[in-house]
Amino acid sequence: MRFLGMGMLMVVPLGAQGVVEVEATRWQSRLNEVRKPAQGGTTFELGDLLGQDPIWAGRMTVSWDLSPRQGIRILLAPFEATGTGVFQTPVTFEGKVFGPQAPTEGRYRFNSWRATWRYTWVATEAWTLKVGATAKIRDAKVQLTQGGLTATTSNVGFVPLAHLSVERRLPGALSVLFETDALAAPQGRAVDAALMLRWQASPRTHVDIGYRLLEGGADNDKLYTWARLDGWRVGMGVRF
Repeated sequence: MRFLGMGMLMVVPLGAQGVVEVEATRWQSRLNEVRKPAQGGTTFELGDLLGQDPIWAGRMTVSWDLSPRQGIRILLAPFEATGTGVFQTPVTFEGKVFGPQAPTEGRYRFNSWRATWRYTWVATEAWTLKVGATAKIRDAKVQLTQGGLTATTSNVGFVPLAHLSVERRLPGALSVLFETDALAAPQGRAVDAALMLRWQASPRTHVDIGYRLLEGGADNDKLYTWARLDGWRVGMGVRF
């Protein structure tokens, strides 16, 4: 599997004050269960095909201020992995049966495109607290291939999320930052959260290290899917 690259073009309003940030995360898959159809399909662990090797993925955000208290953030976070393994028992997926002990390729895609409006609720010398709302476009796909047999399920949909960002400044140009986009509902939940240690290298640049968690899924009449990934991440930002 495996490094995920991306090329992106962002358009920012003229005269805006903001920051461009890039991040690389060394993802480890902890859980990736799929069953479709929900009734009559087989629950299988996609990680058995993708393998246990880390999956490197990048993301990019552009944030800018609309006023002293309000701002907008755009996030581009593509994610895709492939691998080949075997099932130990027959798997029924999208009405097709994949036999055991035969090489099977799995492909997993979970791209996330988001736009966030956020409001600075607290701004002191030591603390910054921002709350807001995120509109997320989810581009998901699971595909199995075994010999000449292929089955695919894909979905592009809108997901509303709540946004929270908390920063605690420390001595020595350091700060601890927690950010998340998350929401839970009876149909499922989505969580993207990171805890970071940030160093303000100059008035215009910062670097940070930390840990990111990605979790979510759905359980309805058509589909059951649940994934949890986490990993160490490094990032940097440049103010414009």
